Amino acid sequence: MTVKSILAAGLFAVAGLVQSTNAEPTQVGVMNFTFDASHRDRLVQSLLFYPAEAGGMPEWIGDNAVFRGVPVRRDAKPEIREHPLIVVSHGSGGNAAGLAWLATRLVQRGFVVAIVNHQGSTSGDSTPETTIPAFWQRPADISQLLDALVASPAANGLVDEQDVTVVGFSLGGAAALSLAGAQFNAAKLAAFCDAQPDAAGCSWLIKGNAAIPGHVDLHKIDARRFNAAHPDPRIGRYVVIDPGYVPAIDTESVKAIAAPMQIINLGSIEEQPAGVRADHLAAALDDVQYDTVNGAIHFDFLSECKRLGWLFIWMEGDDPVCNSGRNRSEVHDEVAQKILGFLLPERT
Repeated sequence: MTVKSILAAGLFAVAGLVQSTNAEPTQVGVMNFTFDASHRDRLVQSLLFYPAEAGGMPEWIGDNAVFRGVPVRRDAKPEIREHPLIVVSHGSGGNAAGLAWLATRLVQRGFVVAIVNHQGSTSGDSTPETTIPAFWQRPADISQLLDALVASPAANGLVDEQDVTVVGFSLGGAAALSLAGAQFNAAKLAAFCDAQPDAAGCSWLIKGNAAIPGHVDLHKIDARRFNAAHPDPRIGRYVVIDPGYVPAIDTESVKAIAAPMQIINLGSIEEQPAGVRADHLAAALDDVQYDTVNGAIHFDFLSECKRLGWLFIWMEGDDPVCNSGRNRSEVHDEVAQKILGFLLPERT
C-alpha cells in the first residue's frame, strides 16, 4: 500500500477526549517522540499514546481527506506510574497516526503505546526501492526506540521496561517476527513472486518506481541483511497481524521462538492470500494463539475511511485502501478485543 502526500499531511495531527466503557472516562494523551537512531541519517519520528490525568489540547489525530481521525489530547499530563508498553509497527505506506484507532483502545485498558514512523515505508515516504531496505531497518527502529524510551525524561516513570509487547501489521508483522527470532529468505521471496507476480506485496515490489519500471530485482536484494533475524530479548510478547513475506519465512527458525505470540489473520483461513496466510506459522509455535477475523480483509486494519475517501484514493492511483470486507469500525472493535484477550486474559 502507498498512501501519498494527501495522507502525509495528517501524520502528527492529534485530538480530544476518548470515553472508555467504564464509569470513569480514560483520557488518552499523545505526544510526539523523536529519537536518534544509528542506522538512520535523520531523526526518527514516533507517537506516544498514554493514559492522561488532565489538560492537553483537544485535536484529532490521523484526520485527513481519506481517513477519519480519532480524538485524543495532545501533550496532556501523563498518569505517572509504570504502564505495560506496546510498540506498534505499521504496514508499508502506513503511519503512526493511522493506527490511533488501535492505540486509543489499548490505552483505555492501561497500556502505553508507541508507534514508529518507519522511514522508507511511511506515508509520503514509501517506494518499492526503499521497501526492501526498510524491512531490515524496522527491527532496529523498534529496538532503538526502546533504548530511547528508557533513557528519556519524558517517559521516565511512565513505562514498565520489563513488560514490553510488539504489535506488527503487514510489513510490520514481518518485522515483529524478525524481532522474535524468525528468519526470512530472499531466494524464497524471489521464487514466490516469480510464481505469483500478482500476489499481495509482489506486484508492488516488482513494478518498481514509476520512472524506472522493473527497477526492483528480487533476485539481487541484499540477502545477508534480508535473511538475518534481529532478536531483542527485552520484548516479552508478540502480536502479528497479516504478516508480510510469509512465503519467505524459514519455518525451522519459527520453531525456535519461545516468546508467547498471537497471530491474527483478517478473514477466514480459506480467504487468506498466500502472501499473508499464517496458520502454518502458528502450527510451528509452542506458545501461540491463532485467531481469524471473519469477513474482514487486509485493508480493514487501516483507519475508517470518510464517505468520499475512495475518490481521493482513486485520483491518487493508489491501492483500494477504502475497500472493506465488513463494517470497519466493527472489525476494529473485534481486533482490539482479540488482542486484549491475549494480553489480558484474566480481564476480558
